[in-house]
Amino acid sequence: MSGITGIFRRDGQDVNHADIRRMNDKISHRGPDGSKVWCEGPVAMGHQMLHTTPESLHETLPFEDEESGLVITADARIDNRKDLAPELGIEDNEYVSDSYFILKAYEKWGEKCPEELLGDFAFAIWDKNQEQLFCARDHMGVKPFYYYLSKNDFFFASEIKSIISAKEVSCKLNKNKVAEYMSLLFENKQNTFYEDIFRLPPANSLIINNNDYIKHKYWELNINKEIKMDSDEEYAKAFLEIFTDAVRCRLRSAFPVGSLLSGGLDSSSIVCTARIILSEEDVQTFHTFSATFENTPESDEQHFINQVLGENILKPHFIKADQLSPLSMIEDILWHFDEPLYTVNNYIHWHIHQKANETGVKVLLDGLDGDTTLSHGQRFEIDYLKSLKLFKGFKELYLRCKRGKRSILKQHIFPSLVLPFIPLFFFDMMRILRIPIPLEMGTTNLINENFAKETKVKQKVIIHENEFRKARSSKSYHYLLLKRGILQAVLERTDKSSAAANLEARYPFFDRRLIEFCLALPLEQKINNGWSRIILRRAMENILPRGIQWRADKGHLGHNFRKNFLLFEKPLIDDILFNKTHLIEDYVNIDSVNEIYSKYVSDQSNSALPLFGVVTLSLWIQKVFNEFKGN
Repeated sequence: MSGITGIFRRDGQDVNHADIRRMNDKISHRGPDGSKVWCEGPVAMGHQMLHTTPESLHETLPFEDEESGLVITADARIDNRKDLAPELGIEDNEYVSDSYFILKAYEKWGEKCPEELLGDFAFAIWDKNQEQLFCARDHMGVKPFYYYLSKNDFFFASEIKSIISAKEVSCKLNKNKVAEYMSLLFENKQNTFYEDIFRLPPANSLIINNNDYIKHKYWELNINKEIKMDSDEEYAKAFLEIFTDAVRCRLRSAFPVGSLLSGGLDSSSIVCTARIILSEEDVQTFHTFSATFENTPESDEQHFINQVLGENILKPHFIKADQLSPLSMIEDILWHFDEPLYTVNNYIHWHIHQKANETGVKVLLDGLDGDTTLSHGQRFEIDYLKSLKLFKGFKELYLRCKRGKRSILKQHIFPSLVLPFIPLFFFDMMRILRIPIPLEMGTTNLINENFAKETKVKQKVIIHENEFRKARSSKSYHYLLLKRGILQAVLERTDKSSAAANLEARYPFFDRRLIEFCLALPLEQKINNGWSRIILRRAMENILPRGIQWRADKGHLGHNFRKNFLLFEKPLIDDILFNKTHLIEDYVNIDSVNEIYSKYVSDQSNSALPLFGVVTLSLWIQKVFNEFKGN
């Protein structure tokens, strides 16, 4: 977890050293272990260093290779160094940095170099010979990359606040992004809350020169790939090999390492796998970080957390999340995020990251969204119906509902066997007649009607929902889930939360190899006998405690959020909704929000999520955006 910045004057003007220094200083919190800028002619680069890996201790960035005429700045961890070393003719030892592997990969493969890299990365390389800047972002978007492009200038950075500090960049609100935010629509992977400031999407590279720019997608999930093996044991063994390596390569650190531990299947699998790996390497301590909810039993997972914790090398740390407001530290969070947030549990991550920092941990593993990578087998009913395996399909449906205490009609028959086969024009007619559509996103009524028409956000929501409605197989649904923009948005926010705590968050379930493997699995390796994520459950035999390995449920953090949001923040909510509506009334339907709030306060509804989105939008405009705009 480091920070990168850069300037390219496309009109040929020399970069002022003070300009790149100012940009770099804006993200000094990302790199307490060193700050450096490089400036030559129309190009400048900056870097804020956070030491994590053994190799980073000997790394200096930006780095100029005079022989090749290449200059690089990077926030990167490369996991296939061993395979790349002989290809690139360099040694794999602690004195050779990950950024040097990237630079040599570019020297050998040019613009195709990201295709050869495995890991998390965002980097920029100035090629003096070609007089062009080459930028790239990793496959899943773990590392952030923001940029501003005009006829004369190109700015890039790990955080937006750095770009806004440039005098050439004006701070203007992107109304389309605000409308999408209020609609819980995150599918645009390029735009931000600031006009003319963009995100480089995951698995994309960008070439910039004086006259042109080319954006290229260098990797795409292959929905047609299939994996076929002879037995469940073979599948489980193959999965475990990839998963173990995904965990192992993310344990590479010169400092203490830890992991989030919620007590769920995903985080527990990471912790137990890491414990085996580190024990074999004679590591004495592996830190775990958990949130407890003693006063909210519906959210508390302490019983399952304790099953994982034992003697060996685990050293547990806890935060009492039931004593925290969902808006605790919100001004700091919004400043670091550069945008409002709809993800209500960010405050838990924030406090866990701060706790990890206090213990000296610099690398923190996270089981974030293992559900999506592994798949719950959604739409499996269609697959069994199409293959005429009706008895097997009914058995799977019955056991799935029994184990998960799910409704056959509402959660399976209707969304899987009815909804995908209704002609799309039928939904258009229902909207015209204002007939509620089951399972449709219900947030667009929060938007000011004129604002919704101006931004055409309702049409965008319909396009997104129709894409999922048309998914007529479990695999196509899994594919769409893996491509969702919300994954990128969550990773970007978690990146900023961990950067604020001077640590690097790493995600084994976002390993490219693991994602490709899981998508290619047959349905029976995703759901079997009512057990979803079955491939992980089988692979964790004799690794996980059985009470977690065969859990059918999980704790719901929403209970704690709904209780504490009102308990701690009612005066603030009242102030925003009744006294400061001028900040949001152009974007939000105040009457609809007040109606939701009234029901929430009177305990007629547990829907606090829309209120949280409105409140953080108002606070962000007041505390962050207006400050940036004023500067």
